[in-house]
Amino acid sequence: MAFDATPQNRISNECLVCPVNQCLGRSGGGCSTRTGFETLASRRAVMPGSGALYHVGDSLRSLYSVRAGCLKAYTVDAEGNERIRGFYLPGDAIGLDAIGEGRCMSTVVAVAPSQVCVAPLDELKPLMLRQPLLATRMIEQTSRELALALSLSGDFTADQRLAAFLLYMRQRLGGGALRLPMSQRDIGNYLRLATETVCRTLKSFGRKNWIAPGERLIRIIDEYALQRLAAPVGLLHDHTDWAQAA
Repeated sequence: MAFDATPQNRISNECLVCPVNQCLGRSGGGCSTRTGFETLASRRAVMPGSGALYHVGDSLRSLYSVRAGCLKAYTVDAEGNERIRGFYLPGDAIGLDAIGEGRCMSTVVAVAPSQVCVAPLDELKPLMLRQPLLATRMIEQTSRELALALSLSGDFTADQRLAAFLLYMRQRLGGGALRLPMSQRDIGNYLRLATETVCRTLKSFGRKNWIAPGERLIRIIDEYALQRLAAPVGLLHDHTDWAQAA
């Protein structure tokens, strides 16, 4: 069953004062933006701490835009093992992979206290015709998700995968020290690495003085070294020079 954005779960806030610049309900902050996206502004919901936004197989009735926190999408295999398909961070739209079939491809839950905006499809589709930028942003995120999936599916070492993941998260979250919202177990699951491998690799980066590792708070010391290592994965915007220098 999909998340119920009942009135008691909604919070009233304008898209224009939302801290997320790139999301479904904001296109730059001009006065004309408010008119085009006011349909979404009143549909903000707080994620329940232990509930799912939606489950695999649910009918897709809404898209969701992450305003704060972090959510993960996962499926469960025949042996009962969780397989993480991706993480959603502020500005990301959730549910794009289900638009074609109309059925949710995974279960989505919060891995940290999170807040999402709910955009019902029956309201969103006509809005896309009036606001081409909205459709453009959906295409851009779909492209990013595809590029991310293709990059991480390559035959790369654990060091390369983890270095690329850390730098990608640094790009997405910004700030000084990198505060990861997900656990090392979830990172390993997503990168198809054992939790012990993630822990061991982080310690190795620490011994090389590339990072100052912690359970979830990581300070990047030598970003140049990480970029050279991660360059073959292809996640970074300016990775060509690092690949040539490696």
